[in-house]
Amino acid sequence: MHLRWLEDLVCVAEVGHFARAAERRHITQSALSRRIKSLELWAGAELLDRSQHPIRMTAAGAEFVAAAHEIISHAYEARLQAEALSRESRDEVTIASLHTLALYFVPSLVSKLNRMIGPFEVSVVAETRTVEEYLSSLSEQRTDFFISYALPTGSEAIDSNVFEQKVIGRDRLVPYAHTSIEDPQLDNPDGPPIPYVGYSGTAMMSFLVMELIQDAPFRQRLQTRYRATLAESVRTAVSFGLGIAWLPETTIIAHGNDPDLRPIPGPWQTEFEIRLFRSRNNTRPVVERIWAAAGE
Repeated sequence: MHLRWLEDLVCVAEVGHFARAAERRHITQSALSRRIKSLELWAGAELLDRSQHPIRMTAAGAEFVAAAHEIISHAYEARLQAEALSRESRDEVTIASLHTLALYFVPSLVSKLNRMIGPFEVSVVAETRTVEEYLSSLSEQRTDFFISYALPTGSEAIDSNVFEQKVIGRDRLVPYAHTSIEDPQLDNPDGPPIPYVGYSGTAMMSFLVMELIQDAPFRQRLQTRYRATLAESVRTAVSFGLGIAWLPETTIIAHGNDPDLRPIPGPWQTEFEIRLFRSRNNTRPVVERIWAAAGE
């Protein structure tokens, strides 16, 4: 039996729908269904009444999900205590980061900090999570820092009483295309269709790109040929000539010079901040030293 099976069950119980629960758990609906079935086999009882819409718990399921809440809570509390005891006396930090920044920016930053304050051990976590999940990890001190692009306009404000943040770098979002693709003439609203490589709707880069081009004259000409969550996958699609895409310059730097990729000149690019976040309650000495040294 796996802890994630219990978390799956709790999620289904909360939303009453497999598809929405699967989206929240960042897995496919079929994978979620298999995991719930495995849990039911382990428990020896049906836990969900699938004939109801929204899905409801069976009598056994209602009892089981109450226990699942307690098991999950105790498990994470025990892990936090174990991690705290393990890390307290060591110069070790855990940095959560957007995957794009983990490729080049984070190693470069850690190298610079090592020269400034001396060596320290670091673990980088670059998973696909929501901003809320990253911040929750900070508040629970499962991670020490979170490195992210500045949040898009309209995002929920970060509680400054709980979290500190500072600017530690800058990046540019620039349209790129393969040299085989003709000039898309981005200043022309009536030109030919533009093959486009975009970001999946839940990716932060998707919001940043949409914010940049929402009033662009060429927007109606974009014809999506490929979508991906990770900027690295988007860059690879561009390198195969699938269309134009807006890429962070750090992604281009991380992969080295590619003579077949060219930036598209014009005003449809923007600079944005890279920010470092931490919990105000995290006062470990190594965290304090890094926070004081990090910055532009």
